[in-house]
Amino acid sequence: MKNWEFVLRDYIIGRPVISIDYDEDDSTVGEIIDAHRDLVYGHIELSDDGKLTSFMVDLDEILAHNDVSLDEYEELTPDEIIGCAEDFTKDFCRDHLYFNMMTEWNGESYLVVFEAKDVALNLFLPNSGATIEINKQGFILSATLFQSYYQLSYPDIEISAEDAKEILCQYPLVELGIYEDNGEMKLVYYPKREYAAVHVDGHIVTAGDFFEDEYVKAQTFNKVTVTETIESLLGVTDDMLRVENSNGQYWYQAEDEENIELAEPIIKIEHSDEMQKDYESSVSWEELDEELPVTVLEEKAKMFLEATIGNIHQKYLLEDQLEDDDFDILREEDLSEEERQYFEQLEMMEEDEEDFVEDDDLDFEPFTTFTFIRHHKGIRIEEYAIHVNVGIYTGIIRDCTVILPNEDKLVSMDINPVLSLEQVDAIYKEQLHMKLARTSSYDDEDEEVTVYGLDYVMNFPQRGEIERIDATTGEVHYIDADILKEGD
Repeated sequence: MKNWEFVLRDYIIGRPVISIDYDEDDSTVGEIIDAHRDLVYGHIELSDDGKLTSFMVDLDEILAHNDVSLDEYEELTPDEIIGCAEDFTKDFCRDHLYFNMMTEWNGESYLVVFEAKDVALNLFLPNSGATIEINKQGFILSATLFQSYYQLSYPDIEISAEDAKEILCQYPLVELGIYEDNGEMKLVYYPKREYAAVHVDGHIVTAGDFFEDEYVKAQTFNKVTVTETIESLLGVTDDMLRVENSNGQYWYQAEDEENIELAEPIIKIEHSDEMQKDYESSVSWEELDEELPVTVLEEKAKMFLEATIGNIHQKYLLEDQLEDDDFDILREEDLSEEERQYFEQLEMMEEDEEDFVEDDDLDFEPFTTFTFIRHHKGIRIEEYAIHVNVGIYTGIIRDCTVILPNEDKLVSMDINPVLSLEQVDAIYKEQLHMKLARTSSYDDEDEEVTVYGLDYVMNFPQRGEIERIDATTGEVHYIDADILKEGD
C-alpha cells in the first residue's frame, strides 16, 4: 500500500509528523493521526485499487496542537488558489483534469472543481474529476476525487442547439407555485423540473432519465383515520421516563432517572417555534428476516402526520414511492460512491464533535422516507414539504420535521395570477438557450463504469439559472451560485 503519510503531509499546514490508522474491517478507510500523540487530524478514503477518493483535515485541531498559525501565511489570489488545488489533482488524480469552476464557500474558503474533458468536443465530463475545498491561504481542507472508470459514446448529432430549443419549447416549461417572501405569500412561476435535456437525436430527456428520484409525481389520498397516538408511533412505552421543559418533551430510559442531566433522551419532540416541531426516535430495534410492507409504513406516516396536523388529505399530496429499487431506503449498498463518501465524512465529523461517539450510538434503523407536498387550492408550496422517515422493521417514526405555513395568510391571498402561464412561459423561454454537453449514466453491465452521452441541456448565459418568476410583476429571480471564476 502507498505510504500516504509522506504524500499527504505536504498538504497539511505545519507539516506535522503523521500516520494513518486504517479501519480494522475496511482498509480503504483511515484516520490521519499525530504520530506521537493521541490526536486525530483528519480522514482519508481509498478506492479498492488504492486511489485516493476522499481527504479531509480538521484545521482547527491541527492549529490548536502545533506551533503554527494561519497568520504566518498570506491570503492568495484566486489564480494562486486554483494553482494550489491543481497541484493536488496532479498528485492524486488518475487523469489529466481541467479547471471548471471556483465558488465561494462559507466565507472562509473556496470550492474549486476540476473535471476531465472530451477533448474532441471540448466538453467537460460531469463528476469525473475532483471537488476541493481550500482556504484563503491555499491549504486543502477537504477533497472528493472521482476515480471511477468511464467511457465516451459518440452518437450521431442529428439536430442543432436551435432545433433542441424548438423541440423543448413545444411544452410549457413553468408552473404556478406559492413562495414565501419575508412572511408574505406570493404567487410565482417555477421552472418545471420534469424536462432535463434534449438528446442529439431529437427526443426529450426527462429528469427521471438522469436521476431516477429527481422528478417524482405526487398524488391525492383519502382522509386518514388515526388509531395510534403520536407517542406510540414514536415508540414511547409505559416504562419510559418523560420530561417536559420549555424546549419540548423528552423520554428517557427508566434507569436514567438518577442521572437525567447526563443521559441522552431516546425520544424527542422539540419545538423551535409555534410553526415548527422536530420529532426524533432512537428506540432500540432488531433486524428481522422480513421488512414491513410499504403499505403499512405509508399508513404509519399518514397517521403520524394526521395526528400532528389534521386534515392532511386536504392540504398535502403524497409523492409516489419508487418501485423495484431501494433508493428510498437508506442503506450503504444503495448509495453511489460519492454519496457514501459524503455520509461517511459527515459521520466522522460528528464523531469528532462528540468526542468519540460509541459505535452503538451511530446504529440506526434503515428507514423509508415518505414525502408530503403542501398545496393550497391545488398550487404546490414546495418549501413546506414534510419528510417522514419510518423504520422498515419496527414501523416507528424515526425522524420528522414539521414546518407549517401561516394559514391565515394562505387563506387571505389572491390566487389569481396577474400574468398568465403563457406570458411567463414566454419570458422564461426568451432567456433559455440550449448547449451541447456530456451527460452521465451507468453501463448496463457494469455500474462501476460511467458512460457519457451527448445531450443538449438548458443554459441561461445572461444572468444564470432562473429560480422563479413573480406572477404579478414578471420580475425574474436567479439562483445565486457565488461563482468567482469559470473554466473554458
